[in-house]
Parts: sequence; C-alpha cells; structure tokens
Amino acid sequence: MNRNDIEITDIDIRDSFRYAGRVFLGLEDLKRAAFDKYSKNYRMKASPYVVIVDKHYPCFDSEDYANENRSYQNYYFTTDRAKAERICEETEVGYDRQCREQGKERLYPVLEPKFSMSRIEEKHLPYIYYHGEGNTLQIVQNKNAEPKDRITIETRRYDFSFPSLFRDTKPVASLYGPPPELVEEPPAFDDDEENMSKKSWLDFLLGK
Repeated sequence: MNRNDIEITDIDIRDSFRYAGRVFLGLEDLKRAAFDKYSKNYRMKASPYVVIVDKHYPCFDSEDYANENRSYQNYYFTTDRAKAERICEETEVGYDRQCREQGKERLYPVLEPKFSMSRIEEKHLPYIYYHGEGNTLQIVQNKNAEPKDRITIETRRYDFSFPSLFRDTKPVASLYGPPPELVEEPPAFDDDEENMSKKSWLDFLLGK
C-alpha cells in the first residue's frame, strides 16, 4: 500500500469519534466495546465490530514481571463479522509458533504507525493505536476510503485556558505573594491642566 494513502490523525483519549454510525466516547468507551477471542461471545453482538490486539511491554527482570501491566494496543474496526472472527483466531494458543514454523507473521499484529508504515496494509485499515500510556490515540486509515469505512472525529476536548481581563473578575495568583486587591480609584486630574484644556477648546470654538 502506498504510504501517501495512509492518514494518521492524533486525538485525545477523551475525544469522541464515529465509525459506521456508532459514536465512541473516548478510549474508555472504546475498551468497553472492544473484544478478543475470550470476550467475543458476549460483546460481539452487532456491527460495527472492534477487535483489540495487544502486546505487553517487554519485561527484563522479576520486578517488571510483577508490576508491568501496560500493553501496546491496536483496535481494528470492521463491519464484516467474518473478518472480526478471523482477527480473534490469532489469539489461539500456538498461533505464533505456527506462524514461525511456516515463516509467516501475524495477519493483524500490533502496528505502531510511526515505526510500522511499511507493514501497514489495506486489510488493516482502519484501526486506532494506543501506546498503553499517555493521552494520545492515533487514528490510522485510508484517506481515499469511502465515508462508511472511515473514522470521523465527533468532538475534541480542550482543557487548556488562559485568564482573560474581560472575563475573569478575580485577581490572578502571583508567584511573589497573594494577589493584590483590585480597587477602582477615580482618575486624578490637575486643576491647572483641566482649566487650560477648557480654555483651549473655548479659543478653538471662537476662532481665536
């Protein structure tokens, strides 16, 4: 597949998105909808189907094996039940050994877009990749696909904001101590300056 046809979009884990008429309210909702071989019987109810394929973080010592619970995650989207069942079959015990013996690799592996562009094929799309930590999901899809086969963003969540002088009525906290009290004081005018300005206007109106 041509790399130029692959579209990668970063979204926040709390953003909502739509596929085949169903709206997913962020990562947690996606996890509730996704299934694998062991959960497909009670989650694989109706299209669209979301199949999760994950891969545990590498462990190097006993402490890692005891405490490491993160995993790289691919969420494959499809409206084809047969394809969803085919992806689930890859979780069968001995599947990896069988692939190695036959010189093959998984049909639907965990594919981190940044490092796996050359391995992404049309059959994999669309899918969502999650690194297992952090606040970013990556939507990976064919930019030329039909609208029904695309994942579209519904809403984005923005948590950052900046204080506004026109909106915020309370003083802004300071690093150098408590915020000063804002007291409105009447403007101060010099009597001589005020009299001179009135005289100047009078001269102007009289044509002097």
